[in-house]
Amino acid sequence: MGKIFAIMSGKGGVGKSTISAALAEIYARQGMRVTLVDGDIGLRCADLMLNLQNQVIYDLGDLVEKDCPLESALVHPMHLPNLSLLAAPQMMRPSDMKGKELGKIIARLADRQDIVILDAPAGIGRGLKNLLGAKGEPVIVATPDDVSIRDAERLAMLLSEKGEMHPGLILNRVRKKLVKTGEMTVPSALAESLDMPLKGIIPESEKIYRALLHHQSALHSGDKQVIRAMENLAARLLGSDAPLPDYHYSPVWRFFNRGGESLS
Repeated sequence: MGKIFAIMSGKGGVGKSTISAALAEIYARQGMRVTLVDGDIGLRCADLMLNLQNQVIYDLGDLVEKDCPLESALVHPMHLPNLSLLAAPQMMRPSDMKGKELGKIIARLADRQDIVILDAPAGIGRGLKNLLGAKGEPVIVATPDDVSIRDAERLAMLLSEKGEMHPGLILNRVRKKLVKTGEMTVPSALAESLDMPLKGIIPESEKIYRALLHHQSALHSGDKQVIRAMENLAARLLGSDAPLPDYHYSPVWRFFNRGGESLS
């Protein structure tokens, strides 16, 4: 049975789907059989990130309603035939989804794939609860700001209440210079405050947004630091001790930077 990773977030807009798509592509490039499941009912986006929007005919809703076989609902990028996407339905609401049927579909995928990545809906509503119990390893994506960290903490509490595995943490859009000046909390300190193992640190990059505008994953951004961080994240999720980027507060750096140098 393949590994299942449930990529979650306490709030929207933190880059959860971007990271999910990048992880799926990384594992597929490494020769693994991978399925990315877009679990955001009514608000799908993974098809756009993988440039598969014109190939989707059937979706997760059709499978739940037993309107098509599993293989018909999976679409594949031409350059990565061992990567498949199961798109979310656009014309359903989370309350229309049958949680037990969804769990069966994910179990069937895990039986045939090496990796299943669940791109869970943001927040702690019905959409997320439909995915609980799918036996996936939860990983929470957050940005290093107070609002996102508070929401990540609330999501971790919900997972604990539901008897789910203890989640890992991915910190996205981290700006090294802001960490050095003390304006952004050191990632390791944030993870420790949340009592979550830090699985990955993804740097802020305008190049990721440009890649998304062209319906490409973050791996096509051309940002070597982002690509390396994504690859290390993928390795760490599989149990490797791949290194995390070195982010630390430097009061000396801040003292000599009082002149107002632009921060990136």
